Amino acid sequence: MAEIMEAHSLTGKKCKSCGFEATDPVVSCTSCGSDDVEAKTFSGKGKVYTYTVVHVGFGHLAPRAPYVLAVIELEEGAKTMSIIEGEYQGKPVTESVAIDMPVLFDRTETSTGFIFKPT
Repeated sequence: MAEIMEAHSLTGKKCKSCGFEATDPVVSCTSCGSDDVEAKTFSGKGKVYTYTVVHVGFGHLAPRAPYVLAVIELEEGAKTMSIIEGEYQGKPVTESVAIDMPVLFDRTETSTGFIFKPT
């Protein structure tokens, strides 16, 4: 299993000029170009914006297949890429994932990124 970097903290940046928020580790705003950005901690609550179920993983993710790769829309409005693990409504998430499904940030894995779980 991949090494865990941060147990329960979903962090990113917020632009002090235009208010754009991102979970990516940026040095300047990807919306307006300002370098006046500050650290931001997100609630970790969100919903599935879009997804795919990956049946043939690549590289270090191959043993994890099948898995759900999703874009999560956080309650603050920012979107982030994630893997979703667990069960939803009593079924594996690979069989039950849906648009607008509520999710919660679980952890960050060094080589994989953000991991969310259904709520």
